[in-house]
Amino acid sequence: MDRIARAIAAPLGILASISTIVMMLGISADVAYRNIAGESIAGVLELTESALVATVFFGLAYAGTSGTHIAVDLLTSRLPEKAARGLMLLAWVLGCVILGWLVYASFGQAVDSFERNELRMGLVSWPLWPARWFVVVGFAALLLVAMVNVARLLTGRPLMGDPNGEAGSGDAPTES
Repeated sequence: MDRIARAIAAPLGILASISTIVMMLGISADVAYRNIAGESIAGVLELTESALVATVFFGLAYAGTSGTHIAVDLLTSRLPEKAARGLMLLAWVLGCVILGWLVYASFGQAVDSFERNELRMGLVSWPLWPARWFVVVGFAALLLVAMVNVARLLTGRPLMGDPNGEAGSGDAPTES
């Protein structure tokens, strides 16, 4: 399951990076054009809104597998290892429940949006349903990472992305 999670998270991380570049280029072009012509480029706002959704939700699983997410270990670092792992297990199981619900809820919204061909009305009519599917994919991929982390905790292995994990695991860069 680890390999599957990484095989899904890596391309999603690349897509998140590409969508960040799309936002950067679109906003830069819009600012330049607005300074020259006095008006915005039609569709750039709508494009960057969708790209922002892709950046955020496609990056979730990659952050989980690479250890680049925000983590606070104020409590777990002070607990005995067994208690800390138990607390992390509880957190990841709760995360699975919440993420499962988020996948279910966002899936229903994405299907509804697609069936209605939901549009955002701005300078251009922009379909919203692709961005709704980005949310579903991002939550589903993060759910897979959470399930892998539950399995890892139950088998005594480090979490995905743990910098103190197995040497050469490829989970995360280590500090020197």
